[in-house]
Amino acid sequence: MKISFISKMAWQNIKSNRKLYIPYMMAASTTVAMFIMMSALLTNKFVQERSAVLTSLFGMGTIVIGIFSLIFIFYTNSFLMKRRKKELGLYSILGLEKKHVNTILGMETIIAGSISIISGMIIGILFGKMSFLILNYVLSFPVEIEYSIGWNTFGLTIALFIGIFFLTMLFNITQVTFSNPIRLLKGGKEGEKEPKSSPILFVLGLLSLGAGYYISLTIADPMSALTQFFVAVLLVIIGTYLLFTAGSIIVLKLLKKNKKLYYKPGPFISISGMLYRMKQHAVGLANISILSVMVIIAVSTTITLFLGTEETLSTRFPAENKLTMSPPDMSGEELEQNAEVLYDRVEQYTEEQNLQIKDGVKYQSVNLFGNLKENVFNIREIRDADGTMLLLFPLEDFNQMSAEEYNLKEGEALIYNNGSSVDLDSFVIAEQEYNTIPLKKVPQILKSNTQIVDTIIAVLPTVQDIDEVLNYNNQQPDNTDTQWYADYHWNTTGSEAVKKDYATEINGITQADDLEVSGFYESRETSRQEWYSMNGGFLFLGIFLGGLFTIGALLITYFKQVSEGYDDRERIQIMQKVGLDKQTTRQATHSQIVWMFTLPILTAAIHTAFAYPIIHKLLMIFGIMQHKLLILCTVGVVVAFALIYWVIYRITSKVYLSIVE
Repeated sequence: MKISFISKMAWQNIKSNRKLYIPYMMAASTTVAMFIMMSALLTNKFVQERSAVLTSLFGMGTIVIGIFSLIFIFYTNSFLMKRRKKELGLYSILGLEKKHVNTILGMETIIAGSISIISGMIIGILFGKMSFLILNYVLSFPVEIEYSIGWNTFGLTIALFIGIFFLTMLFNITQVTFSNPIRLLKGGKEGEKEPKSSPILFVLGLLSLGAGYYISLTIADPMSALTQFFVAVLLVIIGTYLLFTAGSIIVLKLLKKNKKLYYKPGPFISISGMLYRMKQHAVGLANISILSVMVIIAVSTTITLFLGTEETLSTRFPAENKLTMSPPDMSGEELEQNAEVLYDRVEQYTEEQNLQIKDGVKYQSVNLFGNLKENVFNIREIRDADGTMLLLFPLEDFNQMSAEEYNLKEGEALIYNNGSSVDLDSFVIAEQEYNTIPLKKVPQILKSNTQIVDTIIAVLPTVQDIDEVLNYNNQQPDNTDTQWYADYHWNTTGSEAVKKDYATEINGITQADDLEVSGFYESRETSRQEWYSMNGGFLFLGIFLGGLFTIGALLITYFKQVSEGYDDRERIQIMQKVGLDKQTTRQATHSQIVWMFTLPILTAAIHTAFAYPIIHKLLMIFGIMQHKLLILCTVGVVVAFALIYWVIYRITSKVYLSIVE
């Protein structure tokens, strides 16, 4: 056969079967568009500049969309092939060899795949740009977020979908090669065999899901949440697929064994219908569940971040102004003397502007990293990310921050450990042993320091005691040198405009050339716009991703309903011919549809509930400490998505019923 003849025949087949091919290519194009829009965020300038965590999260999302694309295109391709089996069988009976049929099928896949990939990339570019323009206009953030696609994104998209369509082509060729023409002629009418239950897969699904839930529920701190989040997500995804494929069959077979329930017209039709096609139902339902969870989490977390910006600012800046000095190779007493020079200049300028300093707090501290073994704190190099942060304060400075007045004798230390409730009788640091007095709470200004990582706060009697610890650390060959920090937090009187001008001048004062030690100055007022811009950008991306995943859920739901409608139509019509009234069959099919729509949204809600602890820990990194806002946003998004899902249900169920009836 000449390639020109094969191409013409393949194109003619596509045109003749356009009622099947057009929806198939539309679905594939939309999947390509979803993937290219998701992968474009990996190289987005806003994402890369804000956080490496975001890049990792979008990388995980790209992988999930890639897996979804593979499953979904195979799903729609199987629907297409089932409708065409009779046609392919006729080709063989009319004299075409299987190799010729396979060649034509291969050419059809190349044509359909090429159209899908090219149109999908065009849709992805146009829809992505349009979405960003609309969101930038509606949300009116100070900084406009641009949508851009790099050549790497194009290359990744083309390579992935060429691979997927090549696999579908192999699958289609295998279907023809290993089937005889008579079976192909009857293939479209062959019923599904009752699937076999697999207790092993069911148990593995429970274990995988349980492990994912356990990680979320027992996560210790935000940094641990960051490292274990992807593991938990992967386990939950695996558990979801296994439970839908194996667990649903086990549950339906148990319902079938219940004779009182099963042998009634309604339950008989719905349970048997779901059971015999649960093999193809399961993957679709699992996909919808996972996409629904992604919608809920993406939108609820970014809304929480945006609405919680003021809380983030309060956590980041306990006072309106913050000045930090950290010169290397300087003792605590030397830093204190140099810091006072800068503090005096700040206070003098404040007085000249007829402003007053309120709630001023000055303190010095040393930050070390290591781990606590029994009562000994072993200082380690900071790159060991699974350890404990040790904050050392001299007693005099700690008393300035605290509402209570503490006294220490030589060889005593105040100890607070947020990672353990065990009271230590003694505490050893830098080979010096201290008798401990437990701290039940820490000053409010240090709250945020103790909530991100496992932290020990140790208050030693004098600055000299901490100098000894610092010298010990810096003499260790494997440890990173560290230094003293001097911090000054204060509020001032005046309007917002005055405070912004004040912050600009103070920033210049802290960087004066004649200072022995310069400072790093931050202001809540001047940082407010930057934080709203950043969190607004996160909200922007959350809405964009939520819309993307909702489209995915809509697509797979629609094709699931259409394919099931064609599979059920003849079976339902036969039941009506043998005497089953139309109302009973409608009720039974309606019951089946309700279950198929309820399961994914219920599963998504359960996954979200168990994911709450790890999500909250991740948001603590951004300064969201309270639970109330996240709970309200999550519940609101679940309700809103359930309403959208209900609309999808109403539309697609009508499509299903119109096909069946």
